Amino acid sequence: MTLSTALGPPRWALGFVRRHPVMVFGLSLVPALERFTGQLTERGPALGIAFEVTTLAVRLLLVAFVVRIAIIQEPLIGRLQGTTAGGRLQQFTQRHGRAIALQTTLLVGLFVLADLVPERLVPALTPVGPLYWATLLAVKNLTVIPFTMIWLIGAVRQALLAPDPEAASPAR
Repeated sequence: MTLSTALGPPRWALGFVRRHPVMVFGLSLVPALERFTGQLTERGPALGIAFEVTTLAVRLLLVAFVVRIAIIQEPLIGRLQGTTAGGRLQQFTQRHGRAIALQTTLLVGLFVLADLVPERLVPALTPVGPLYWATLLAVKNLTVIPFTMIWLIGAVRQALLAPDPEAASPAR
């Protein structure tokens, strides 16, 4: 049960990306292009700030869309009051601590594979230039970053959808 619970959010996130590729990749293309061109061109401070603000705004928009689809429009949790939602989150963390720890380990593994290896190990083993960094940052902004954001929203969704173990069972 622990492994299944831990793997639930990343599986859900993959399914979400498959169901909404235009939204996910369309919005992620903006930061990807910004990072790609930022590695290959010189920008003044004002333009750099403008691009960073645009990247942040697009990422927030992606989060807002995912939350709307995954949580707000979900009939079982979309109308939960704040205290009820908070209680469900607290109950889930108390009941599934090992699954949450395993999921955290999986996220750390993703970080190692997608961040440390290409950003630390590869440059230590071979010379890399601006095109390497531009391509790496563009690919990460199209894949790893949106997937991780969706995964984390999926983890909250999972906790909100978890059944309350103390709820009265139906009469027989």
